[in-house]
Amino acid sequence: MGGISMKVKVLIFDMDGTLFDSRQLLSQAIENTLQYAVEQKMYDDEGWTEKDRVGVIGQPYHQAFRELLPQASEQVINDLEPVLDRFILREVNNGKGGLFPGVKETLSDLSVQGYELYVASNGNAEYVPAALEREGLTSLFKGVFSVQQYQAGNKVELVRTILQKAGKDAIMIGDRSSDIEAGKENQLVTIGCRFGYGDDKELAGSDKAVDHFKELTQVLTEG
Repeated sequence: MGGISMKVKVLIFDMDGTLFDSRQLLSQAIENTLQYAVEQKMYDDEGWTEKDRVGVIGQPYHQAFRELLPQASEQVINDLEPVLDRFILREVNNGKGGLFPGVKETLSDLSVQGYELYVASNGNAEYVPAALEREGLTSLFKGVFSVQQYQAGNKVELVRTILQKAGKDAIMIGDRSSDIEAGKENQLVTIGCRFGYGDDKELAGSDKAVDHFKELTQVLTEG
């Protein structure tokens, strides 16, 4: 397990399952998209379950659809991505989803302590800023980055882009294996969020782990 240097003042956060509890929001949007695909005869109904839908939360859209629709053509997946975007934004605009307990207060405290805060998300380029704006968090972040917006192939590349712009070392914080991988591949210390959507196996490679968001302050202070 790696230690946390007190000199590192850049924090990169995943969005879904780390800052924002989007489980029901995204599950509903995915369900609506799959229903659309069936109604439009783009794919046969496979009786997807809540577990199936929640299991792909946090993945890039293309990867999520490839898992849910293994026999779909590239064209079908490409056509469904903007459909999912629309359903997600509708859910956000309807007030669905919300911050995990302690997120706003902890981020405010970290900002006051001089940390530079960034978001690195596999989510839509419109959804992530819209959700942050709705929750009053926009002003706390120095940058909000999405795989879609920066046309990054994966979160490893996205985090690399953030590091180039920040010009400093950072700590990666997230709840899925893709977050831990993104940190490790960029030689960053990683903090796993056990309260999110990933299981212990996904977070096994993290340097530290927290059960509640507010524990971050103590972990960062104690190193």
